[in-house]
Amino acid sequence: MIPKEPRGRLFQDSEFVFNEFDGLKVEQIIVCENMRSEPILVYLKVENRNWHQYFLDAGIGFWENWDELSDIEDDNEFGYIDSTDSLELKGKRISKIYCTSELNNSKIVIEFDSKEELILRCIKPEIFDSECELKLKKPTGYKT
Repeated sequence: MIPKEPRGRLFQDSEFVFNEFDGLKVEQIIVCENMRSEPILVYLKVENRNWHQYFLDAGIGFWENWDELSDIEDDNEFGYIDSTDSLELKGKRISKIYCTSELNNSKIVIEFDSKEELILRCIKPEIFDSECELKLKKPTGYKT
């Protein structure tokens, strides 16, 4: 079993590659949204690993490992939505995770063996630090 020690912030940059989850399957994805339903944080749990979280801020991407989820109860400011089933990602195998520049911001992409991509990006990447969206991009000709 892999040690489950929190390591804090692993990346804080406009471009990075996080390869520790390559080849592992998704167990759960929880999205923290603000009152406008904008994703603020994305929590990711994969097989045999502890919780990680990622987000965009100030035009760059962040990837963190804080071990456990804490203080994730819906309140007036934030909602926590288990998006694993709605995105149909449970058990999907990750092939690559990376952050890359997109105009005046960055985006974080999780690629799957199925060629699908879970993308956290600014809705208007030309506007620095604009509102974010989390979308699942299916490959052309994808059939469910």
